[in-house]
Amino acid sequence: MEVVFIYDAVYPWVKGGVEKRIYEIGKRLSHWGFRVKWLCAGWWGKEQRKLEGIELIPVCGPLRLYSGERRSISSALSFALSLAKNAKINADVLDCQVFPYLSVFPFFRRRNLVLTWHEYWGDYWKEYLGYAGLFGRQIERIVASLDRKMVAVSETTARNLLNLGVKNVEVIPNGIDFEFIRRVEASEESLDVVFAGRLIKEKGADLLIKAMKLLPDYSCLIVGEGPEKASLIKSAPENVKFAGFMNYGYLIATLKSAKVFVLPSRREGFGIAALEANACGLPVVTINHPMNAVVEIARETGFIASPSPQDIAEKIKIAMESRKKMRRRCVDYARKFDWSVIAKKMADFYDNCGSSD
Repeated sequence: MEVVFIYDAVYPWVKGGVEKRIYEIGKRLSHWGFRVKWLCAGWWGKEQRKLEGIELIPVCGPLRLYSGERRSISSALSFALSLAKNAKINADVLDCQVFPYLSVFPFFRRRNLVLTWHEYWGDYWKEYLGYAGLFGRQIERIVASLDRKMVAVSETTARNLLNLGVKNVEVIPNGIDFEFIRRVEASEESLDVVFAGRLIKEKGADLLIKAMKLLPDYSCLIVGEGPEKASLIKSAPENVKFAGFMNYGYLIATLKSAKVFVLPSRREGFGIAALEANACGLPVVTINHPMNAVVEIARETGFIASPSPQDIAEKIKIAMESRKKMRRRCVDYARKFDWSVIAKKMADFYDNCGSSD
């Protein structure tokens, strides 16, 4: 069977959740006998190349994905127009990552098109783009109305799509490299609380800092980079330290040296970092928000706070007290999300799709 993924960014040139999902699933499908291609931007140049058995097919050169804190509309349009020249590519299944939406349209007539949803924004579009967000919201609704097979990476996104009238959404989550995490040794540094993520407003590191002011006896490490970093450092108390982006192995070692993972995100399509923390034996504290899919993880292996520093601080204290008895539950829960398990679910899904062109 031949599967073609459609997404502009490519791991490891761009290290985000969507491209990591394609890379991890794609390389496993290739090892299992699938022919796997990826229509993408050529972050390395114009030539086609192979990556762990995946045929990378650049349709354009490197893109400036972000304009400030927001996804670049002009880059999304440029990628979509470049894709249009490849709209007749042969495959049994075309798996298009829905965001940023415009890349769906060159293929919308193809009956073997699969739409993979990582988030559903709805009313958030206006907050993200102002009045221009009304256009984004309408494009999102048009894509959701297409009569094609759809995958959501979280129950939260699936529920939003079902509320919109979409039928038969298959939930196939993101995953983690559980066996790699299991082999990593903890770092020698001892930490109480860890946050890992891009330092933007939606991730809620500001709420964590306010909570840590109420917990002066606990240490906290905030791992990540982003436009909010300078203001966060300025507002942080002495018990909060900062680290830039870490290589993956060192991040896992750092998580294993901690006691509680906190991700008070206002918008999270899945939350791979929270699942990685579970695999390290850490309970997760997050906040209750309709766009925060980490709530699904915390229901099983952590605690859900209201979006207030006081409640976050209280849930951190409870997590610290409960962490030892929760450790096994956290690890066992994370084990179910190993990338090999997720890739098998996608392989079965693709087998049931077949080619309809």
